[in-house]
Amino acid sequence: MTALAANTLTLLFQQIIVASGWCSPPVLCKRIKENNVNFKNEIRPATLVGALCVALAPTFAWSQSAGSLEQAVEKAVLSNPEIRARFQDFQSDLEGQKVARGALMPEVNLQGWTGREWRGSSGGNPSANWNRNGYSLQLRQLLFDGFSTRNNVRQLGFEKLSAYYELLSSVDSLAAEAANAYIDVQRYREMERLARDNYRLHDETLARIRERSESGVGRGVDLEQANGRLALAQTNLMTETNNLNDVSQRYRRIVGELPAPTLVDIPDPADYLSAKPADFVPSLRGNPAILSKQALVQAAEAGVDSAKGRFAPTLELRAATGKDRDQPGSPYRDAQASNVQLVLSYNLFRGGADSARVRQTAAQSYAARDVRDYTCRNVQQDLSVAWNNIVKLREQLPFLREHEMATSKVRVAYMQQFQIGDRSLLDLLDTENELFDSRRALVNALYDLKKAEYQWLALSHRILPAVTVAQPYNEAPSEATDLEFPEESLQACMAPAPDTSNLAPVRVEYRDNMQPPIIHNQGGQGSGW
Repeated sequence: MTALAANTLTLLFQQIIVASGWCSPPVLCKRIKENNVNFKNEIRPATLVGALCVALAPTFAWSQSAGSLEQAVEKAVLSNPEIRARFQDFQSDLEGQKVARGALMPEVNLQGWTGREWRGSSGGNPSANWNRNGYSLQLRQLLFDGFSTRNNVRQLGFEKLSAYYELLSSVDSLAAEAANAYIDVQRYREMERLARDNYRLHDETLARIRERSESGVGRGVDLEQANGRLALAQTNLMTETNNLNDVSQRYRRIVGELPAPTLVDIPDPADYLSAKPADFVPSLRGNPAILSKQALVQAAEAGVDSAKGRFAPTLELRAATGKDRDQPGSPYRDAQASNVQLVLSYNLFRGGADSARVRQTAAQSYAARDVRDYTCRNVQQDLSVAWNNIVKLREQLPFLREHEMATSKVRVAYMQQFQIGDRSLLDLLDTENELFDSRRALVNALYDLKKAEYQWLALSHRILPAVTVAQPYNEAPSEATDLEFPEESLQACMAPAPDTSNLAPVRVEYRDNMQPPIIHNQGGQGSGW
């Protein structure tokens, strides 16, 4: 535990003591209050919260289990290695821009040397040797390079912004994965319960048939058929149990721990879903994956400008001062020497490398635009598919509920009729299987709807607010204000919201004289067979 975290915990416990009135005598309370005021003045609230998180994180990790969707998503976002890797990528790009920005700052170098020099006789001067000591302090400042360095800094800034949006996109994707895993754990726990109830029903049916067979009323083939159906129910139970084991391991991979024994019901995200969108433009504008690709487009454009700057001359300010004993007996051998220079460098030929560099960066710019456009198309497709699924499942649920309720009543009636011989065993077993299938279909539809809703929210960058989890990386780089999403690019990938009127329930109109029926949808249109 860090010193700050320890001090923070001390402050917290002292405040609890003062508030509860446990401290005695009063002088101790007064001293604790004074220490709290001084300590709180030394740290910012954000630092206090961060220190508490660092100090208490191990405790919370062991004492709290992700029993709600909010806790599962929060734990996944804060602890998953994939998110931490994305964050380190963003930090790397952040420091990379600082490296490039350093070329705009003055460069100061200090050199010092000592040694002995020997010089032979020449031109009537005798040979000599002497200790050669000295130092040099040099300053270099870039004044102009065709804005190549500035555009390089700008390019790296947009690459940093792209990494930031990639981080947000990964957070949304992982939150959706955590929600899917949470939903699937609840789904397969319910499926296992249904399979267990189905096994129990078949076991009870087998027991009744065995009693009838032993009393001489039933037939042996009925007993064999009931045994076979019970074996099938057993395999169904094993399958659902295995599915539950699989999704529990997926949950552990994403969240970092096995699901809690009891999970809270999934919250309804209806308030964050559009009622009936005409298009998905707001979702496309806010999607971090698209924004990341747009940042790369502007980074590539800055790279083109940086490459063009190589054709301009470079102007530097150079200043130096120092001493150098470069003569054995000269009166100037220990004199201070200083100079200030403006140095102009202009490359005349580099083998065509600069022109090739411009063409290379231009190709990268075109490629970045294409990547942005197909990413936008993919997101538009995913939004449309998710919305289609939402509408379809909402329309199906009333009918699935009605089917399950009707089948449940039929099964009870068939059991009573079977007892008095009005129904065959095959009728009863088929009804039990139909009841099991209807319940499975209803459960699957309920959880598939939740998955589709949270998938749509993730694509719209709304999933964290929907589960009441704060965005952990909410401070966008300054380059975000310069991000420009061209309207023509948005319109190129944007499409109207899918027409889901064909998913509405149908009405069948039966006609006389053996004519084919007419199927009507809610819009009143119909077609004959």
